[in-house]
Amino acid sequence: MLIISNDYNYLENDGICNVILNLIKRLKDAFLKMNLFDSESNDAETKRRERISTRLYIVIFLFGMCVITTYTIVSNLSEHKSISNPSEIKYSNLSMSHLKSLDCPCKKISIEYKYFLTIDTTSHSICSSDFISEKWRNYLFLDKDWNRYDQRDIRVRGAAYFSFLSNLCQISQTTINNSIDQFLNDRFINAQVITKSEFDIQIDNSILQFRNATLESFSRSLKLLRDIINGNAFVSSYSLNWYWWQVKELTFATVPTRPIVMKDGCSCATRNDCIDSGGIYDISNKKQIFAMPGWNVGCSVVETVLSSTFECLYNQTCIDLLLNFSQTGLPSSSYRMNISAINVSNENHFKRNTPIQNIVDELFVEEWQINSLYSSFYNQCAPIYCSYKTKKDDYIIFTISKVLGLYGGLTFALRFIIPLVVELIFKIRNKCRRNIVTTNG
Repeated sequence: MLIISNDYNYLENDGICNVILNLIKRLKDAFLKMNLFDSESNDAETKRRERISTRLYIVIFLFGMCVITTYTIVSNLSEHKSISNPSEIKYSNLSMSHLKSLDCPCKKISIEYKYFLTIDTTSHSICSSDFISEKWRNYLFLDKDWNRYDQRDIRVRGAAYFSFLSNLCQISQTTINNSIDQFLNDRFINAQVITKSEFDIQIDNSILQFRNATLESFSRSLKLLRDIINGNAFVSSYSLNWYWWQVKELTFATVPTRPIVMKDGCSCATRNDCIDSGGIYDISNKKQIFAMPGWNVGCSVVETVLSSTFECLYNQTCIDLLLNFSQTGLPSSSYRMNISAINVSNENHFKRNTPIQNIVDELFVEEWQINSLYSSFYNQCAPIYCSYKTKKDDYIIFTISKVLGLYGGLTFALRFIIPLVVELIFKIRNKCRRNIVTTNG
């Protein structure tokens, strides 16, 4: 029974294959015998030419319909829409649903930053403290006979340090104000309306470039000043790099000099980065009686200030000690000044032990406050219109009707052109054959 069943299945499968093969053979024969251009001629050559034209027609027609159908579906999937003078809310809604195809040209493509941007800064507290005031400088310079003091003493020479610091604060603020004014008068160029997120990114990048350029320009100017002072070996009038005195003779006077040598044998005659501990020194024996934390005396007023920190000025105890020791060696009639430490709560960016040079390189700025108004930008841009693409609701029916319409034109063109092309090919072939026969004869 098993053998009979297997044979039956084999015969059944073989019968199905034969049916399929026969069907394919019939279709092939029908295709080869198909003649859409039948002229009812009995000439074998004409019949053959008509069948070749039919096959070529079918192939080109099918290929053409595939291309036309695909192009029609793709090109007519969406349609253009336009809105005149869209509001910001309308643009926001369109950008959420049609961002890729949205096109909203600005009426005003060049807009000054000042119309939608404000920039402000919060300066380091030292620039608003009493330490850069004239009262503090006069207090340090109470004794005019500065030759009595060691060059590392904060008294007397300290007036020059804080005067330079005051000038740095003023120059920094002027630089900031000028740079901000110049930047806000520059133009933000954008031909198209952009979304708020893109607007924020572009503004952040512009602000970053503006800040870096401003700080770099100021830093280069300060470095040039230091290079000029150090490169020309200017003699400090406060004997910070060279100690000098006058020797008077009967007929002439000389000014002998010798370089100041700091700790570790660093000589201001050969180097400009020498530093020593600043503070209060005994007038008689030049010994340090109070070390001012963070204050480093260099070979010039500029180097002294830039190499120091405000560490002591943040601490009221340190300031009180400085005031107490500053009275040493002075007449008892000298007055004691009341001055408060720098307000720590206002300092967010710089640490207490940050070198003053780092603070100066950032123009004493604790914080940059940037306020950009997208609505103001949009109103200045004032888009004329917004165009976008949207999906057609009836694109399937439209595509079918358009393909059917093109079907007639393609059929007419192919039925007219293909027979002529095939006939031309056959004439050329026959002519070539006759030429070959004539040549051989």
